Amino acid sequence: MTEKEEKQLESIRKRKTQLQRQEQAIINHDKTRQRKQRTRRLIQNGALAEKYLQCEGMEPAELEKVLKKVLGIVDENDRARGGDRLQRNNGIPK
Repeated sequence: MTEKEEKQLESIRKRKTQLQRQEQAIINHDKTRQRKQRTRRLIQNGALAEKYLQCEGMEPAELEKVLKKVLGIVDENDRARGGDRLQRNNGIPK
């Protein structure tokens, strides 16, 4: 291989490395943007939950129980305790 060809190869390798770094930077930027959007959405949804469910200061486990009750969701632990008698109408027993 001639010296000219070697220089061309080296130049191509450098350009390839640059393009790979640019690609990774774009991917990282998009991931960061998506993560920030998700965080913003979670904060907004949490604020709405606090506003309409009056759950300020409530622990997450407590809020989960309230939401399950409001939505009529029954998990396996609740079924074992007779929770399967709840209807989907806001957790009111039959």
